[in-house]
Amino acid sequence: MLLDLVRQKKDETHQGLADRCRSLTQKTVVKVEDPGLQMSFTSMLLASFTEGMIGTPGRQGRYARANSLQEALRTATAVGQE
Repeated sequence: MLLDLVRQKKDETHQGLADRCRSLTQKTVVKVEDPGLQMSFTSMLLASFTEGMIGTPGRQGRYARANSLQEALRTATAVGQE
C-alpha cells in the first residue's frame, strides 16, 4: 500500500508531509458514513504521517502517540524547533 511507503523527503516540512499523507489517504481509503469505519481513515492517515517522519521529530512523534494529525503535527513542529 502506498501509505506504508510514505517517507519525509530531505527538504520537506512536517506540514508538507502531512498534506501528502492526507492526499494519499483520500485516494486510497474510501470514505464512508459509518463513524466507526471512518476511524480507520483517521488511523491510517496518522500512522502514515508518524511513521514517515524522519529524525528526532519522527521519533518523538511516534513516542507521543497522538490522537489526531493536528496533535502529531504540533509535536513534530515543537520538537523540530528545539
